[in-house]
Amino acid sequence: MFLANRKFIGYFFIVVLLSLLVFLSFRHSPYVMRQIFSDAAKLPLMALDAAGQEARALLLFHKSYWDGKKLVRENGGLKKALLESEELRKENTRLRDLLDLRQKLDYETTPASVIGRDFGVFRSYLVLDKGRAAGVKTYAPVITAAGLVGKVLETGQFSCKVILLNDPDLSVPAKDARSGEQGLVSGSLDGKCKLRFLDVNSDVVEGDLIVTSGLNMTYPAGIPIGRVKMVGMESSGLSKFAVIEPVLNLSCLDEVLIVTSFKHD
Repeated sequence: MFLANRKFIGYFFIVVLLSLLVFLSFRHSPYVMRQIFSDAAKLPLMALDAAGQEARALLLFHKSYWDGKKLVRENGGLKKALLESEELRKENTRLRDLLDLRQKLDYETTPASVIGRDFGVFRSYLVLDKGRAAGVKTYAPVITAAGLVGKVLETGQFSCKVILLNDPDLSVPAKDARSGEQGLVSGSLDGKCKLRFLDVNSDVVEGDLIVTSGLNMTYPAGIPIGRVKMVGMESSGLSKFAVIEPVLNLSCLDEVLIVTSFKHD
């Protein structure tokens, strides 16, 4: 019992002493104590503010992420729209060029679209969406605003097959537009076009334009074929040849004109 009272008295004096110290501190240094209690009160507020900042940062991150995803989708849509618009513009230009060409030509043509391609090692073909129903005949020349494409090899009721200028089985009577030198243009196994059977003294030089000569009943005269890239001598030594670069890219055609009727000069 005595020990319990002694503990109680000890605790009492400690409490009194602490209270006295607090009282004296407030009396002599009120600012210091207020600062201590103020800082202590700020701790939970600072913790809450830090948590709020983390939450706001997290929300901002998620918003930025989804905004970024949205921008990527919108950017992809814009790119697609621009590509489609550019393709439409190019198609309109090609069609307008073909229309202008039809109006200038003194022979009849029908427009056609490419619906199939076959570019093998030894053969070069196109399939067009016009056939006998549109007046297309076998061996009809096929052209664009730039120049000669080839000729119709087979016809169906609503489609036709075209052999291209660079096919080894196609031969086109042609001439040098500058000098008038004549020969035959045909394809080769290496995929190039060549003007063959030129005289050894022929005046054909690099850069000359080669056109159809009109010497047979198949091709109207004056259709551009290509330009001379080089001139060489045949292995026999009896004639020259010229390598021709076609005036158009035969592998990238979409619209063409099929000659359905013309008067041979």
